[in-house]
Amino acid sequence: MGGQIIVIGAGAAGLSAALSLADKNIKVLLVSDQPSERAQSVMAEGGMNAALISEGSEDSVQKHAEETLQAGRNLADRQAVEGMTQAAPLIVEKLYSQGMSWTLNEAKQPQRRAFGGQKYKRTAFAADSTGKQLMHTLTEQVRRYEAEGCIKRKIGWQFLKLLYSQEKAGAVSESTEDGAAERRVCGCVLYDELREQYEAVYGEGVIIASGGLNGLFGNATGSVRNTGYVTASLFADGIPLANGEFIQYHPTTVRLHGKQMLITEAARGEGGRLFVERNGKPYYFMEEKYPELGNLMPRDVVSREEWKLMAEGYQIWLDIRGLDADIYKNRLRGVVDVCQTFLGLDPTKKSIPIAPGIHYFMGGIRVDREHRTAVRGLYAAGECACQYHGANRLGGNSLLGALYGGQKAAESAVFDLTMEEEAEDYRHVLNRTGEESLSNSGKVSEQRNVPGVFKSENENAADRMKKLQSILRESLGIIRDEKELQSGLEAVRKLSESVKEKDEADTLILENKRFKDSCLLGEAMLLSALNRKESRGAHQRSDYPEELQAYQKTTLARYTKDGIQISFEAIDESNGGSEAWR
Repeated sequence: MGGQIIVIGAGAAGLSAALSLADKNIKVLLVSDQPSERAQSVMAEGGMNAALISEGSEDSVQKHAEETLQAGRNLADRQAVEGMTQAAPLIVEKLYSQGMSWTLNEAKQPQRRAFGGQKYKRTAFAADSTGKQLMHTLTEQVRRYEAEGCIKRKIGWQFLKLLYSQEKAGAVSESTEDGAAERRVCGCVLYDELREQYEAVYGEGVIIASGGLNGLFGNATGSVRNTGYVTASLFADGIPLANGEFIQYHPTTVRLHGKQMLITEAARGEGGRLFVERNGKPYYFMEEKYPELGNLMPRDVVSREEWKLMAEGYQIWLDIRGLDADIYKNRLRGVVDVCQTFLGLDPTKKSIPIAPGIHYFMGGIRVDREHRTAVRGLYAAGECACQYHGANRLGGNSLLGALYGGQKAAESAVFDLTMEEEAEDYRHVLNRTGEESLSNSGKVSEQRNVPGVFKSENENAADRMKKLQSILRESLGIIRDEKELQSGLEAVRKLSESVKEKDEADTLILENKRFKDSCLLGEAMLLSALNRKESRGAHQRSDYPEELQAYQKTTLARYTKDGIQISFEAIDESNGGSEAWR
């Protein structure tokens, strides 16, 4: 196969996709604005789920799938979830063979710990730095392929815009109003903010692995470098968003310098207990209300119980005192160090003051069970895509979903390209490197015809973004109602309308377009929440407190010439709908 596949994002999903392609001798252009060592995936602490069957164990890949579906309140596609859980043990074993530093048991096999929403110990881990160890392992594999020339990395470049070829006309365009079925992705425009340079790159497919929407909300546990702009740009381009209303609040975070610092779920998996002070005594509320799983109930349940107590004026505490010294030293060393460094307390002696914080986005770019989007040649994997987690992600499934999703996206890209009879008809377009109005280098300020590039002397961009973040956080909290959602929607629209796309010189390039697209994505999330008139998983409405069978469907948001359209689609249809263009 000639040409190359472009992968946007170099976290766990992006590296998984790149390695899967390279294993098949497909050339890869791996694009990221930061090195992989600074990707969001590095921050994963607790572990990765896999039903590693051992003697005496009652666990199974099917039980893993069932608990994943149950935690997601049956909004995930069963076939996709079962594929992920079936592959999980093989993924763990392969990483081990590649040098992944799993914490091992006496049999020299990956140790497993308890994690939320699961009855069995199936979360493999590397102390409390699983993400760091994983990314080190994957990065070493990528470097081997880089040395062989199969993978080429572009670090420091940001995604700006997709490029499409009109299948009938064979011409490159930045967008079309004629519908996604008539477009095929043939590349994208990248931007180097430091040098103010842009470049059009071309490939026979694009895999989006750009991560979650932390920067759209601010004060999240994840990296604000994950701005959500790639998802916003795709949505503004007419590519559907699925289940945008489902935002996971992690039960144990600490507010620190305008950011939520995560206290890993592993702390509770190793025996940590949640409580509030009531009448001078500790009240272990999760153990009282949910005796079977207690502090390890699914995250949406724990966060909701905490929110109720906080509304009554209680401070929530996490108690990890009294654990074995070996656990502090070898499994929770990071938790101890973080608390001592940033909170000034020793968690082996004092309880940790915690509160729920935005942590993960179950919704995202709508993909089918093979990770195809609605547009030919475009795929998505990892947190930016909507797959596997339904209404609430099971703890320990994030890294697994990213690795497995990256593999599936790569497999689909290769399969589709080999099946397309018309491949030779558009290859002349894909291999063009600089003949369009977008040259391969130069200052954007000198190229006024670059799609989506604007300058403005409007209000400071950082201040505008803070306003948007504040509106979305207040409107899309743990408990919502129509009044708050409607108020947030109106505020976002007003904020977006206040930004004029003028050609002035006082504001940094691209900011207006990015902000307008971010507002559009925020509107879609609010409209999704408004239209889901029930309570399910991470979407809880005080005015519609019941979970309803009628809403056991995927929420779809589409941006058309008539504005944002919201609809609901049967789960099997939403996960198979993109296959029609194969």
